[in-house]
Formats: sequence, structure tokens, C-alpha cells
Amino acid sequence: MALTPLEIQKMRFPRKVRGLDPIEVENFLGLVAEEVAARVAQVDKLERENRYFRQQIEEAQKREQQLQQTILQAQKLSDEITGSARREAELTVKEAELNGDRMVQQAIEQCARIEARIAEMRTLRRELQLKFKNNLDLFQRILEAEMEDERSTAAVHTLQRKRREA
Repeated sequence: MALTPLEIQKMRFPRKVRGLDPIEVENFLGLVAEEVAARVAQVDKLERENRYFRQQIEEAQKREQQLQQTILQAQKLSDEITGSARREAELTVKEAELNGDRMVQQAIEQCARIEARIAEMRTLRRELQLKFKNNLDLFQRILEAEMEDERSTAAVHTLQRKRREA
């Protein structure tokens, strides 16, 4: 049974012939009522503080949970971004390798075409040199033949001229 300070103050005891001094009992009951009132007030105050601090703890726990969720989401996002960047970097590297391989292949093909063209030009040069040499040989023979012809014709004319003069 919970006693309130008011109940303690209103409490009256029956009187007996040889009983307690009623003034002392009333004074003591007043002191007890005051003490109980102070304790009740203190308990009320502590209960209010307890509710306040529990509320603060609950709010702090909610904030902590929100922070943990935020951290987890940030970690997931960070992992996703890192993974995405890694995949993108791998794709970029593969693309660069493919481009490099293609460029090397094109260079090899171009080199082969140039070498084939050089070989073709060397063949043409040899053919031109042979034609030129043959032409020179032909011109030399023609020249020699004409010179021989001139010598033989000049000798004949010279002889004929000498014979006419003589």
C-alpha cells in the first residue's frame, strides 16, 4: 500500500488512557509527511529525468542506426563505384590493346605493301636499265654501222674524187 504525504498527515490514532503524546505524534507525522513528500518529489523528478534520458538514449540509438545504415549505404556505393571504375578501366585497357593490335596489324600490312611496291619498282628499274642498255647497245651498233658506212662511203667518195682528179 502506497502512502501519500496527505494520508500520513490526516492519519489519526485512537486515544487511550496511557497512550502517546498526541502533539509529539502529530509533529512526528508532520515530519514523516514532509520527508515522504520530499522523497515523492525526488522520485518524480528522477522519473522525469529517467524518461528524458531514456528518450535521449532512444534518439541517440536511432541516430546511430541511421548513421550505420548511411555508412553501409556509402560503403556499398563506394564498392559499386570502385567496381564500376575497375570494369571501365579493364574495358579501356582491352580497347587500347585491341586498338594497338589493330594499329600494329595495319602497320605490318602497310609495310608489306611498301616492300612489295619497292620490289616492284626494283623490277621496273631493272627492266628500264635493261631496255636502256639495250637501246644504248642498239644505238651504239647503229652508230658503229653508220660510222662504218660513212667510212666505207667516204673511202669510196674519196677514191672516186681522187680518181676524177687524177
